[in-house]
Amino acid sequence: MRRRAACVVGVLLLTSAASLFGAGCGDDAAPPSAATTTPIVRTLQAGGQTLLMRHALSDAAVNQRERLSSCATQRNLTIAGREQARAIGRAIAALRIPIGQVRASPLCRARDTARLAFGRATLDRMLVNAGTLGTLADDRRRGRELRAVVRRPPPPGQNTVLVTHSPNILAASGEETVAEGESLVLGRGGRIAGRIDAEQWSALAGK
Repeated sequence: MRRRAACVVGVLLLTSAASLFGAGCGDDAAPPSAATTTPIVRTLQAGGQTLLMRHALSDAAVNQRERLSSCATQRNLTIAGREQARAIGRAIAALRIPIGQVRASPLCRARDTARLAFGRATLDRMLVNAGTLGTLADDRRRGRELRAVVRRPPPPGQNTVLVTHSPNILAASGEETVAEGESLVLGRGGRIAGRIDAEQWSALAGK
């Protein structure tokens, strides 16, 4: 009698579990999601990488001398760019990618990208767009500093995010073409482990 009751309880538990996970007895298991099969996501989930990110979509019609003191003088995020940044952040959170330090150029489009995506940002003049501060020699110095930074691994189990501009990404990685909202994944020694454009994040997270 006890054995029969235990069997009934077991069947009920299995039935309940099957209803929760969408598969009954004898059904094939659900295929793994993209997040569990994509090597670059697994690499990021393990930590130790640097996400070198270009700011999200901005108003390309603005072309003037930018001043750090006023967002009004700068090329800022569009409405679509602000949503793009939020979507990147939601996807990274859904993928359970551990984020440690978040540093951003003090220009408003980079600062806002970081804050919208990750909720925080430490402003770093090393990441400012070329031609904004000082001379060409200053730009080159900041490029050397950035190359040194991306070659140093983040703390174990964390990924560092650097939100910056295309000239800085070129100086740090050698990549000439990086779209707005795109990220380079830099591993040991600053080597490129992968690149993820803005729309890919949501696809990786199954959104």
